[in-house]
Amino acid sequence: MPLRNRCLRPLLLVGTMALGCLCTAPGSAWATLASTTRVVLQKGRHYVPIDLFLRLGDTITLRNEDASQTHHASIEADRFSFDAGDQEPGTETRLVLAEPGDFVIECGIHPKMKLTIHVQ
Repeated sequence: MPLRNRCLRPLLLVGTMALGCLCTAPGSAWATLASTTRVVLQKGRHYVPIDLFLRLGDTITLRNEDASQTHHASIEADRFSFDAGDQEPGTETRLVLAEPGDFVIECGIHPKMKLTIHVQ
């Protein structure tokens, strides 16, 4: 067997074993991709932030941080709708993102108050 082949064989074996370990332990490889919860503040007739990039299964917590203003977050889309109802100051509402796409959360009380979410 030529010297070059004898040197490459152990490298190929180690590389194959390393790939095999990655393929058989997907839980550890995906641990950093667990669903997350993002907090969006409703304050001063604005959402903070106003644009979010998220993954399926992520959760948005809409928190009314205003001292005296009520908000009413909702989504009207082809595939689903969401209505938080009236949110008094200091209250929270959660939305789990179960559909991919781009959506706009609007406040029914303050029409210029919008949040765009991009779900992959």
